[in-house]
Amino acid sequence: MLPRPTPMSFGENSETLRLMTSKLALIAIPLDVRGGAETILKLVARALASRPDWDVEIGFLGGQAAEEAGGSYQDGIRRSYGFGGGRAMSEFLLAPRLIRHRYDLVFSSHARVNSFLAAARSVGVLRSRRLVARESTVLLDRFKGPRALAYRALYAAYGSQDMVVAQTSYMNERLRDVLPRRAIDKLCTLPNPVDEDLIIKMSTETLSESDARIFSRRPQIVWCGRLIEVKRPTIAVDVLAEVRRRTGEDYELTMIGSGPMVSELRAYAGKLDLVSRVNLLGQRDNPFPLFRASRAGLLTSAAEGFPNVLLEMMACRVPGIVTTPCAGDLDMLSGLEISAGFGASEIADALLKVVHGGDRSALYAKTLSERSPRRFADMLLEAPSPYPGGQR
Repeated sequence: MLPRPTPMSFGENSETLRLMTSKLALIAIPLDVRGGAETILKLVARALASRPDWDVEIGFLGGQAAEEAGGSYQDGIRRSYGFGGGRAMSEFLLAPRLIRHRYDLVFSSHARVNSFLAAARSVGVLRSRRLVARESTVLLDRFKGPRALAYRALYAAYGSQDMVVAQTSYMNERLRDVLPRRAIDKLCTLPNPVDEDLIIKMSTETLSESDARIFSRRPQIVWCGRLIEVKRPTIAVDVLAEVRRRTGEDYELTMIGSGPMVSELRAYAGKLDLVSRVNLLGQRDNPFPLFRASRAGLLTSAAEGFPNVLLEMMACRVPGIVTTPCAGDLDMLSGLEISAGFGASEIADALLKVVHGGDRSALYAKTLSERSPRRFADMLLEAPSPYPGGQR
């Protein structure tokens, strides 16, 4: 059995490993959870680790969950953990480790971690040939008041990065309103990657007996995300009710995810007399077999940086996928149906169009082929490194 990782062992034994490998990457993540930003960071880690000249470490700011069975070395990637919940200020615990080591690439995707690493590089605490920050969402569209001011303060520290990555052209435009000039000069737009091969493999796992019973009853519309207000899960129930009212067709809604709205969502389904048609399955480490078995995919969010779940549904070849206009560049996803607005009626219009139309999955190939993790990693590495002192 592999030993449990030592807390905050960022870069441990890096000098020994450098004798065997020529390049060292650190991917900094607050917590070892399944989220959009975390998925992208782990994809980059795997893409780099597949190259013989890279040694990769994922450094989680928070501690390892008690139920987490993984060891310190998985998929060719070293994993190190910090303490507690990886919340605000935990990034400062990186400093003693960063100052002792040199990296060829440091990559992060959460604003507070991005800000800390930029500041650390500016004062010489972080020594990395290349520092790349990716933005996870359009924060100032989601938050107002004191929280927005706090994010503006984080952005003020940006600038020592070699590249600041926006997920969409809209995010790029919004970031220009808040980033300092020295960071705007490093700003570029890179579409999110998706590991199609891995998702296809995971999607072929056999459904559990209880899941198989659900999917054998009626055609399923699948929804996946955190049960929080910005994702608008109750609107998904409204859409189901509207589709059933208009057509008399007996669809069910399968909802994958957890969050603070679960009780409210269950009560809302009861209010609309849809308890037997709304399946709340909770968080799943592998939702892809459920995607693959569904008739249609549904996204109801009010705002997203970019909804990676759409790419995952495409990789699972869901026959039809509907989303609200919640992010930029959605019209670049071949085969996707975008609702005219955010209301239940408008989303139902789009959903009926895909469920009554033909299978669109053959249209997804172009989008998926353009978004391979290897290609994304190449784009992170190929741009010049103009930051003074960035070269070792």
